Amino acid sequence: MLGKVLKKGDTIGIIAPASCSSYEKVLEAKRNIESMGYKVVLGECTQKQWYSYAGEDEERAREINNFFSDKKIDAILCMRGGYGCNRLIELIDFETIKNNPKIFVGYSDITTLHMGINEKIGLVTFHGPMAVSNFTGEYNRDTYNNFVEILSNPLEQRVVNNFSKELGVISKGRAKGKLVGGNLATLIATLGTEYDLDYRGKILFLEEIGEKTYKVDRFLNQLKKHGVFERIEGIVLGDFKNCPPDSEKDMTLMEVFQDYFRDLKKPVIYNLESGHSEPMLTLPLGAMCEIDSYEKRITILEKVVK
Repeated sequence: MLGKVLKKGDTIGIIAPASCSSYEKVLEAKRNIESMGYKVVLGECTQKQWYSYAGEDEERAREINNFFSDKKIDAILCMRGGYGCNRLIELIDFETIKNNPKIFVGYSDITTLHMGINEKIGLVTFHGPMAVSNFTGEYNRDTYNNFVEILSNPLEQRVVNNFSKELGVISKGRAKGKLVGGNLATLIATLGTEYDLDYRGKILFLEEIGEKTYKVDRFLNQLKKHGVFERIEGIVLGDFKNCPPDSEKDMTLMEVFQDYFRDLKKPVIYNLESGHSEPMLTLPLGAMCEIDSYEKRITILEKVVK
């Protein structure tokens, strides 16, 4: 299931499903996005605060449901991540989303929503930039250009090219499957729940920020214990920003990855410029993907907008 292609003049709705933000930043992002040639509608929760959240759980969930059902809104962009989506996932009306498929974009804590939408209704969603996180101030033009290219140009097939870094390989192989995942810590919080993914036949994308390497190890160990690595077809590791060892005795990040994946006998590629990175690539979650670690190539095998 696909959302409609994004065109100049379309209306982008900005919702706040997780943490709160200063409203000045929201208005700054709105002005920037309008200057790109789009109309912008702000959800009420973009200016609310309940503890650290952008409004109470019911308010934030209602905003998501309403923006999907609103025929005047062409695409939905999250304000920011932080924390809060797993508090409201039970309140999401997946039937409304199924009946009103739209482009939906966000990352980090938004992983919970991507997983629920991908798994329950099969809508392709987008791990990509957010209003306050990426489109305030002198926003990164590479991030913006890739965002627009992916959402506005419905190619039958597309190679995912990094901006400048070279992709690395931990385990050799070729594999095809639907691209799923997102933020590692957020994904871990869904394990064993009804919002967990069916990992069979999937390519698992992971990214993280601000976790010590022993915590990354703990998360990966949890996935291993759940049999995730046995069921998936391959792995793409995105940006792991500020994930150092806690002490000189701890493994480095790459040593953690090597320990879990070097003998996996499935393709594992690392260093993809997507996650809490600038610039960041927009990735279509739920789309068929092929990874080839011999050629160091990631290819999206189908249209992701219509």
